[in-house]
Amino acid sequence: MLSNKEINWNVETGVVVVGSGGTALTSAILAHDQGAKVIVLEKADQIGGTTAFSGGIPWIPMNRYMAEIGVEDSKEDAKKYLDHITYGKAPDPALVDVFIEEGRKMIDYLHDHTPVRFKVPRFYGDYYANLEGGKREGRSLDPLPFELAQIGEWADKLRRHPIFPPLTLEEGGAGDPTKADFNLIAERMENNIATMGRSLVGALLKACLDRGIEIITETPAKELIQNDHGEIVGVRAEQHGKSIYFAARKGVVIASGGFEWNKQLVRTFLKGEVTHPMSPPGNEGDGLIMAMEAGAALGNMSEAWWSPAMVDPTIEYQGHVFNQTGSGRGLAHSIIVNKHGKRFVNEGATYMDMPKSFYAHDAVTQSLPNEGPVWLVFDRNLKDNKLILTMAPGEDAPDWVPQAESIRELAEMIGVDADGLEATVKRFNENAKNLEDPDFHRGTQYFEQMLAGFQGPQGNIGPIEDGPFYALPIYSGALGTNGGPRINEHGQVISLRGELIPGLYAAGNAAMGVLGPAYPGAGGTIGPALTFGYLAGIAVGKAEDKDFGGNSPVELTIA
Repeated sequence: MLSNKEINWNVETGVVVVGSGGTALTSAILAHDQGAKVIVLEKADQIGGTTAFSGGIPWIPMNRYMAEIGVEDSKEDAKKYLDHITYGKAPDPALVDVFIEEGRKMIDYLHDHTPVRFKVPRFYGDYYANLEGGKREGRSLDPLPFELAQIGEWADKLRRHPIFPPLTLEEGGAGDPTKADFNLIAERMENNIATMGRSLVGALLKACLDRGIEIITETPAKELIQNDHGEIVGVRAEQHGKSIYFAARKGVVIASGGFEWNKQLVRTFLKGEVTHPMSPPGNEGDGLIMAMEAGAALGNMSEAWWSPAMVDPTIEYQGHVFNQTGSGRGLAHSIIVNKHGKRFVNEGATYMDMPKSFYAHDAVTQSLPNEGPVWLVFDRNLKDNKLILTMAPGEDAPDWVPQAESIRELAEMIGVDADGLEATVKRFNENAKNLEDPDFHRGTQYFEQMLAGFQGPQGNIGPIEDGPFYALPIYSGALGTNGGPRINEHGQVISLRGELIPGLYAAGNAAMGVLGPAYPGAGGTIGPALTFGYLAGIAVGKAEDKDFGGNSPVELTIA
């Protein structure tokens, strides 16, 4: 971290926001609306970060949209639900209460002051809606389609998901595209209409542009700058190999995403490898490193937004094979097994929960028996009727998918213990014919029932007996990490000694996850992130100006 005495400033502003995802842009909007001049710095050549790459769905209790369709919610219900699924592991329980109360205010503010609009995706509920306080719909919000013509030439810089079609969540944007309305897809592509994460970021970007907020791409922030009073007063960034010094009279907001692409940080903090990150490759912990250099205390560092990752090796994104959440997991006529050919988890568990079983430790053998890759094993019944990863029903399996006429042959092909797999399939089939799973209770969780279309047990349980048989590897993945600098109710960063670091704020995946290990439903990442981005924006926008010292800023053309 640099001292302001050493600086020849290039640019002076009120607030610098590091990152350009939904959290960052929300912070920028709120800081501006408190009267601050704001500059947004983005590392990549694209706008939107992980948010634009996602479904764009925030999970927010008591929001205005659920009230509009007559779904009742309360602080008490939200509190009971979140207390259950965080099981006492939230890094600061008081911030859970802040999220419950302030999330709906954030949604109201965006509705009233920006083009951001949502609707409730019908029948898409909390992932544990069967628990006390859970809701079967209403807390997860679907961004409405957004016309990218509204942001002009910036539309070409808006990050795009390589697979998601321009459909909302309710229309199947993150589901089975073989069932999609192809006429609607064609119409939206022709008219450059975005949905899901691109829609949310596009609408927030429009709000920023309307306010005259300056957004600078290909300019990664590298170091925070501190004055003699210990206040953060600026940022050193780089552009085309040249240092640029931004003075921030009110403060800096770090909203630059997680560290899942930084192998050293992953090995240092997480309980297991993230072999297949599922976010844009730029999430390397830049914000975390800067916050640690400033003396920030850390929270929730062993957690991530876990997700099983599957791969179609023919699809790449920014020089890497594209890692996907996949599909078919938890549906009838499939199981997941480890290298010993044994089941070890309810295959239909949420994407946050299922990978946690990868790190189970066997004290007798001193091994991690479920360490990835593990294998999704399924038969022709599933292959011919459901989308599996990128394989449409009725299509021949591509060459990169192992297939065989017997379970034993398949096991040998994928390097799984053949006796173990045969025994596992035999036991599973005996119970599946009665729509039962006494070992892992398939079909009993709300999440898996929802993804199977609420068909009852037959949607989740079915024997694996009609060849050919297929297998696909499942790897340890993460949608992002959710540990970082500790923050208070205003998004202010707290030091190792429990004091505030003046002028430094953080939110989103660049800060500690306020819900700890919990993922309450679709948007469990984005809901808290936008909320604390909103709170940080208000606080930094209202902050008193600080002495940034050094030499006066000089005119500099920023690309």
